[in-house]
Amino acid sequence: MNYPLSKYRFYEAGNKTIAVSTYAGKPVRGVSICHENDNFSLETGKLLAAARCNEKISAKRVARANMKVRQAQADFEKAQKHLEDMKAYLNDAVIAYNDAGIETDKIIESLRVK
Repeated sequence: MNYPLSKYRFYEAGNKTIAVSTYAGKPVRGVSICHENDNFSLETGKLLAAARCNEKISAKRVARANMKVRQAQADFEKAQKHLEDMKAYLNDAVIAYNDAGIETDKIIESLRVK
């Protein structure tokens, strides 16, 4: 078990054991129900309820991680597009700078006495 039972609150209601923990500040429940033909064991009920609660929390973490990865991918693609736009802007600026220098040189050359 990779989750300590101490992170859960347990409640017993008849043949049910309920484990409660939180994820993102919200309560998450896991429930175990003892079948009528089985012998009730609070410890087994706690283990199963905690495992089910942990599974729900893990599923929520996976969903959140997927959402965060999608957002990061979108941010990355936006940044790549911005980088490409800025490279094109730089290229245009360098061409304009070179053209301006050539134009300046032509004017200066035309002023020289021949």
